[in-house]
Amino acid sequence: MNLEARIAIEALRAGVPNRTAIRLMGNEHGLIEAGFDVALEAAWDQDRLPGFGLSGGFGSGKSHLLGYLSEVAHAHRAVVSRVAISKETSLASPAAVFAAAVRNAVLPDSTDEAVGACLASLRARPERLQALEDEVSAPEAGFAPIFAASLFLLRRAATTPELMRGIERMLGGSRLPTTAVRRALREAGARASFPLARIEARDLFAQRIDFLPRLFRAAGYGPWCLFLDEVELIGRYTPLQRGLAYAELAGWLGLPEARHVQGLVVVFAVTDDFVAAVSDPKLDSERLPERLRLKGREHEARLALAGIAAIEQSVREYRLAPPTERDLRACHDKLQRLYAEAYDWAAPPLPPPVRTSSRTMRHYIKGWVTQWDLARLLGRGGPLVTEVLATTYTEDPSLDAAPATEDETE
Repeated sequence: MNLEARIAIEALRAGVPNRTAIRLMGNEHGLIEAGFDVALEAAWDQDRLPGFGLSGGFGSGKSHLLGYLSEVAHAHRAVVSRVAISKETSLASPAAVFAAAVRNAVLPDSTDEAVGACLASLRARPERLQALEDEVSAPEAGFAPIFAASLFLLRRAATTPELMRGIERMLGGSRLPTTAVRRALREAGARASFPLARIEARDLFAQRIDFLPRLFRAAGYGPWCLFLDEVELIGRYTPLQRGLAYAELAGWLGLPEARHVQGLVVVFAVTDDFVAAVSDPKLDSERLPERLRLKGREHEARLALAGIAAIEQSVREYRLAPPTERDLRACHDKLQRLYAEAYDWAAPPLPPPVRTSSRTMRHYIKGWVTQWDLARLLGRGGPLVTEVLATTYTEDPSLDAAPATEDETE
């Protein structure tokens, strides 16, 4: 029995492909992969390419494709974060998405927590730590002194593990350890070199996003890749929160109305009926920007329009089409070999499946695995019953409740 193949088959049977399944099954969406490669190459350009989205029906392979792109990113030594939009990670709450992205960040060559591992790596290479401190100290870089001060303290052998953890948590979205940093700077005789002043929460949030790709690069890694899955959940937000979610999506993507963040590549996934079921019938592009303007949020109004346009583009240009007969045959043959390796059993070829407009690749894959299971374990086949789960976009006010966050203003 091939353990790796067995792990992949078990994940595909559950309908939740893991890294092993994604790597062994591969990807057939060359256009999207090519666009992602270009975005990776341009991540550090002064005018980096904006992120983009892909769309498809439930079970069409969106999460699989995001996983595949994650593997591509790791091959470029990128740091990868995958975040599923949920009640806990509301797209209208940028702090919640950022905290989840930091928490889920995966290095290409280590299972250690990403930010902490990079800080530890830089402490062992003080010349790189010094170069990063010089970089963020430059006035044109736009960073508050707390970032340079933290890096300065990390270079000192006397810095305590507690303060190191405080700095690590601060970079991940927790409260600033200002008191501890001031005390450490005073003990180092460098208090006057770093004038720590009050920072507004929104400014600090933006600077953290700008800082992390630089930290990863200094530690020897590629860009920071953020994959946002299940973006269609915003269709269940109440109007104002939905408008803010569109605006935040545009911000993460780095669309023309948003800030420019070098070293960040963002891809999102959304259902392909979102525009027809949500944004068009609810007249989001007309009503939501006006609602934001009435709240005095002109900038978010412009960003919301850009976010809606990005979702429309994902449906128009990066839609995962239903599999063709050729696609199904190629997938069947690959899965047949994988199943045979997993159980050391000669999985027989199966007859071509009946293709319908409602069946997705997940249906076909789980159907094939189930038929081979029946043949291997019971020596016979049997009829399969499939059911299509419809996506619901019923508004749910409980999704508007932002998770509690620490006060970031110092």
